[in-house]
This record gives sequence, C-alpha cells and structure tokens, in this order.
Amino acid sequence: MKITILLFILIFFVNCNAFQFRKYQKDIQKSTLQWGKYERTYWLHLPPNVEKAKDLAVLFVLHGGSGTAKGMSGFTYGRFNELADENNFIVVYPQGVGRHWNDGRKSNKTKSWRENVDDVGFLVEIVNSLKKKYSIDSEKVFTSGISNGGFMSTRLLCDRSDVFKGGAIVTATISEDYFPNCKPKNKVGILVMNGTDDPMVPYDGGEAQVLWSKRGKVISTDDYLEFWRKHNGCDSKKTIVDLPDKEDDGTTVSKQTFNKCKKGGDVVLYKIKGGGHTWAGGLEILSERLLGKTSREINACDEIWKFFSNSWSRKQKIN
Repeated sequence: MKITILLFILIFFVNCNAFQFRKYQKDIQKSTLQWGKYERTYWLHLPPNVEKAKDLAVLFVLHGGSGTAKGMSGFTYGRFNELADENNFIVVYPQGVGRHWNDGRKSNKTKSWRENVDDVGFLVEIVNSLKKKYSIDSEKVFTSGISNGGFMSTRLLCDRSDVFKGGAIVTATISEDYFPNCKPKNKVGILVMNGTDDPMVPYDGGEAQVLWSKRGKVISTDDYLEFWRKHNGCDSKKTIVDLPDKEDDGTTVSKQTFNKCKKGGDVVLYKIKGGGHTWAGGLEILSERLLGKTSREINACDEIWKFFSNSWSRKQKIN
C-alpha cells in the first residue's frame, strides 16, 4: 500500500511539473501509429523549414518509468528543441505503454514487461515513418533516455544497431536479465551520464529500485563501459578530465573518454560524483532526499548533442 501511494505521488509531481513547464511543450506536435494491439503516441519537434532540409538527424528522447513523452520536453526545459532549431535536427518524444518501456527486464511490475510489448519495433517504425516524410540521414539516428528510458535506449542499441547509431544513457546501464542478449551487429557511439550517489540505479551495479519496489539487478557502470569498449574496439586506456566545479551543488563531474575507438564507436562517460537519479541541468521532479542531487555543472542536453554531432563529424573524416 505504501509503495502504491508513493508511486502515485511520484506520478502526480511529474505531471504537476510538466504542467508548470507547459511553455516548453508548445512547439511539439502529437503523432500516432498503430503498432500491435495499441495505438502508440509520440511527439515531434520539427526544426524550421524541415520540408526543405536535407540529410536531417533524428534524436529520440525516452522518458523514465512513470513519466510521459510530453513531460520530457518540460523536464529538459525545452533545451533539445532549441538545439534542434539551431542545428537542424528532429526530436522525437515517444510514449511507453503504461508509462514504461519494455527494456528487457523479466518482471511483472509494469504492463509493458508483463505483456512483452514490442517497443523496439514501435520505435523503429517511427524512424520508418519519418523517412517517408522528410530527408533523413540513416547514419544520424540517435537515442537518449533517463532511467527506464536509458535502459530502453540500451536495448535499442543491442537489438537494432543498424538503425540507431548511438545512444546517450542517463542514470542507467543494462539489466542482468537482458545483458546476455545484447549482441549488437554494428559499432555505436555510447555516452553515459551516471551519478555515483544514485539511490535507484546503483552506480556500482546491484538491485535497482523505485522507492521500495525492486526492479531487477543491473550491471555496474564500469562493466557497462567495458562491454562497449570491447565491442567498439577502443583502447583500454582512457583520457580523464575533471571539469570545472562551477556550482555549489554538491557535485563534481569528470569526463572519461576511451581512446582509439573504431569509427562510429566513441565511448564517453560523464561520471557525476555526488549526483543522484537525475538529469544534469534538468528539472528537479522530486526532493533531493528521494532522488539525490541534480548536478548543475553541465547541461546534459548540450553534452549529448555535442557528443553525437562530434562523433558524426569524426566518422565522416575517417570515411
């Protein structure tokens, strides 16, 4: 009963904050498609003159568990939308069934897991739909997400590296359940942003939990990075840079970049020391006591797009 009430409070506050920041949701438009037995919903932000643009990039932004697609635009203060207008790419905010994604965990805790919802197919179908309407560069389709959305982004890279060329994984890695099934065919860019004091998804691996509800065991951040380092052919050495401590927010950030990765396979970690289950530079949806500290040392949206655009530029030079 206690868990149910607390989850209701979590959803209530997420929705309240989404309403509070509705001004960041005015420039996204709703779309639907039938997939399986569900009519699925997603929201788009389209840059100016999108009909005439060539070789557009596409960035998926996946909400966390109990979140909403539309709410992600407010959660990030509309920053991805601003970046899309400045850099000419499409932002996709998809909605999970029952506000969750089927990220591969074996559990009956959510509808998407119980019904084994085909979220991979749904998200790939969005890409196909966009390609029919706009000039999309297939080599510039990326995914990002927080928590459940981060785990789902990992699954996309495991299952469909032919479609999604890179992922930004925030407060997530991969579940122990799904890890043996992760066999990507291609090299993909990997950016990880995890907090060392995350109370829900432990940085060093172990049991993930939402408040007091267990959500399955996950591998550690270091093991996750090692998997992608080997897959992408990176050197075991890495360059570590401590970023300037600009804010008095109880967090510091180090950027760790693996060297000599194969083309299209850059691997980077933003280790947020003292950070919690939060989006750096984003909205604080609940108290620090429940989620931990939100770092203001970096803006996750800016760093994510910088990573994808830089990775693409390097790949072009190599080619």
